[in-house]
Amino acid sequence: MAEALILHACRDGIHVLRLLGEVRYPLAPALDAYLRRLFDGPAPAGFVIDLSATDAIDSTHLGLLARLSTRLRQAGAPRATIVSTRPDITEVLLSMGFDEEFQLVGEDGRIGPAAGAEAVPAGEGEPDEAALNRTLLDAHRALIELSERNREAFADVVAQLEREQGAGRS
Repeated sequence: MAEALILHACRDGIHVLRLLGEVRYPLAPALDAYLRRLFDGPAPAGFVIDLSATDAIDSTHLGLLARLSTRLRQAGAPRATIVSTRPDITEVLLSMGFDEEFQLVGEDGRIGPAAGAEAVPAGEGEPDEAALNRTLLDAHRALIELSERNREAFADVVAQLEREQGAGRS
């Protein structure tokens, strides 16, 4: 399995996220917290998500990207651009309706590595289980808000996560 890494860079209010390797749910709480902090300040002038070096991306991270799109819209910022040069990743994005929320750019418009990119802080040790579960639920809720197709695909996942979190509160 390729080690996953998420890089972030910003220049003139344009933010770039570059997801490398197999991006799986243990990274989600750190990315979620990082994106929340970004929106504590002024709205981004633009946002680019570079998936050209992404080997795999799970539904939790797709949900975080969906929520990013919602936050950009609420802030009056332009639609984010997703760079996807891998047909398998692009197919997943299209199947989830990302072409309706994001500007998708393929191989012809490939964006290179962002100068000055720094790793998104991964947090200390393993992610807190409660934070991980909360991030999983919130990300999948964002996915089902993107399209009816996603609602059908992830409704059972959201219901199960809600049951598990409800049982954990008892």
